Amino acid sequence: MSAIPTIDGARVYQNYSPEAAEGSFDVIVIGSGMGGMTCAAALAHYDRKVLLLEQHYVPGGFTHSFARKGFVWDAGVHAIGEMLPHELPAKILAWLTRGQVEMVPLGDPYDRFSFHDGFDWGLPANRERWVQALYKAFPDQRAAIDKYLQAVKEATQAAVVFFGMKSLPAGVEQVGSRALDALHRWELLRGQESPLAWWRFTTKQVLDRAGVRGKLRTLLTLHWGYYGSTPSQSAFPIHALTHSHFWNGAYYPKGGSKELAAQLLDVVRGAGGKALVRARVKEILVEDGRAQGVVMEDGHTIRARRVVSAVGAKSTVRSLVPAALRRSAWGDAILALPDSPPYICLNLGFEGDIQGAGAAASNQWFFETWDTEAALWDVKDPNSKAPILYCSFPSLKDPLHDPGRRQRHTGECVTFVDWALFEPFKDSAHKERPEDYEALKRDIEARLLAHLKERLPELMKLMVHYELSTPLTTTHFAEASHGAIYGLAATPKRFTTRALRTRTPLPGFYLSGVDVAAIGVVGAMTSGMLTAAALEPRVYRHLL
Repeated sequence: MSAIPTIDGARVYQNYSPEAAEGSFDVIVIGSGMGGMTCAAALAHYDRKVLLLEQHYVPGGFTHSFARKGFVWDAGVHAIGEMLPHELPAKILAWLTRGQVEMVPLGDPYDRFSFHDGFDWGLPANRERWVQALYKAFPDQRAAIDKYLQAVKEATQAAVVFFGMKSLPAGVEQVGSRALDALHRWELLRGQESPLAWWRFTTKQVLDRAGVRGKLRTLLTLHWGYYGSTPSQSAFPIHALTHSHFWNGAYYPKGGSKELAAQLLDVVRGAGGKALVRARVKEILVEDGRAQGVVMEDGHTIRARRVVSAVGAKSTVRSLVPAALRRSAWGDAILALPDSPPYICLNLGFEGDIQGAGAAASNQWFFETWDTEAALWDVKDPNSKAPILYCSFPSLKDPLHDPGRRQRHTGECVTFVDWALFEPFKDSAHKERPEDYEALKRDIEARLLAHLKERLPELMKLMVHYELSTPLTTTHFAEASHGAIYGLAATPKRFTTRALRTRTPLPGFYLSGVDVAAIGVVGAMTSGMLTAAALEPRVYRHLL
């Protein structure tokens, strides 16, 4: 049997082998992102033995950390909201991890935005101060602001009901929807009675109906980068949820994002479960018309009466389910949904006083435009700049980080690009990409570094290391469709399809992960809880 690697001393996972997978399991979960780990840990709280299978060599999905030359970066965790003790996500996380993950604030403001024309805007860790700042900056649009905020409130309330229904049996969910249609009347969108109706409207449509004009539109939609769809594309409730998610600021796990995986998987092991890495699943094992386990890439069969896929809805349909289900109306509906845009990330290493040079625990955004629809960097234009740069400094967020004598710190710089830029290289192997790909990376690196030197000149003097990850990196390590870190695009079409639910047409087979519910760490955690509740109804009490 293979040795058990550790995450910060916690014995939580081991390499796959047929011998390592021996045992009797109640549930198999495929994929160890936040959705899969949450589902497994929630079931473990009720003594369910869960086998969690991860194709990567380290668990955690986008919550894992990685190191190069003594520097450590996060794969995807930059800011998490609703982490005050009285807020529901904080309560759920504390229950899941038995209180072993401590969240620390990023500061106030938690996000800072700098525009190309010199305008600066901070998002305070307090809703009322944010509203007052909007009133002061745009006194002539106070009525529009109020109307918009009322829409945010109502859409957020509707979203809570909407996501709760995703774990109910289809018949019960439809009855609940009809009952809500008869009970609710929303002020902003007359004639759209159901709380589900909010998902049919884009953020742009709500801004239009509220009468929001000019630069205020940009300042009210700055957060679209947290879910990847611009105002004309995004379903309004997902944007409303992003507002409410950060009403009380943003937080980061003490000890780094890897603490999430360490503590969640420790709970799974404590109930007799296992987490195996380098464990690639070939297909769902189907017998007698229901899921009965999985078939591994090496042909080995692992049995369980319940199977959960948390690897993404499209990847599930394309790679795991039987051909008949893949070609069904359910499979067609999922495959027809667009992906969120992929991103590139420049991982930076520094030596020196980076705080004195302009870095902070709070996130920094650099905008080259006021255009709310400027999403993707046109890399093919040699004179172009990324319209938006998102910069995060994980070493400053974590109070446990020891910079050492050389004051070593890390930074991450992210922006969105078109998948078509990297599609010609999608069939090449990791670490064996062609020279054209490497040349493209070098060009992007040089232009991003030049951009950052304009924006943060003193900080960049302290840079000693850089490394670019691309959408192909994301596809290789996370099997994300077209490198989409946020999964399916946050469009009305995505949220109004009935195919994206915890239960699938195949008995005994379930979905989890960000595609089922909302986006980000808390969205994936919510999805994991909903899937666990579909398997173990007692989990509902921690959602209610």
